[in-house]
Amino acid sequence: MPDAAVLPRWLLALLAALALALGAWLALRVRRSWKRWLLLRRMRHARHSERSARAWLEANGFRILEEQATRTAELIVNGTAQPFIVRADYLVARDGVRAVVEVKTGAVADPANRATRRQVLEYAWVYDVDAVYLFDADDERLIEIRVPSSAHAQEAATETLRSWLPVSAALVAGLALGLTAAFYWYR
Repeated sequence: MPDAAVLPRWLLALLAALALALGAWLALRVRRSWKRWLLLRRMRHARHSERSARAWLEANGFRILEEQATRTAELIVNGTAQPFIVRADYLVARDGVRAVVEVKTGAVADPANRATRRQVLEYAWVYDVDAVYLFDADDERLIEIRVPSSAHAQEAATETLRSWLPVSAALVAGLALGLTAAFYWYR
């Protein structure tokens, strides 16, 4: 092996660049493999969680109507319909109540989680069901989530009632005045 002191500088720089490139390539390969392994592990856990959720639901009197229940909905964006697909884990029924069940694990099994909350709201809007449930597979716990009508809709209904109040009052007053006048006129 030649002494490093006798190797030309350009050759040392080339060897260093090659070693750096090889190290970067290996790091990327290890990182990709690690991410793939984590994803596969998460997918296995999700499949296991969905199977355990199904068993729990059936053991607790739910009838599975659909698994991976898919629905198409649409938003109107600048006057153009934009369809999208929604897929819930289970569509179930029990005691005449149809419901969507979404299976979650870990931190996203909390209804306070932003992504979970949005997903539940989407299910409540898209599926024609009586209830939406979140199944926490880690704790084997079913959480019922009710979605109240929007505050905006409630305000609009109240505003509509307020706008009809003066008209209704005037109608009742006019009717009372007319009946009183008719009573005295025909007496």
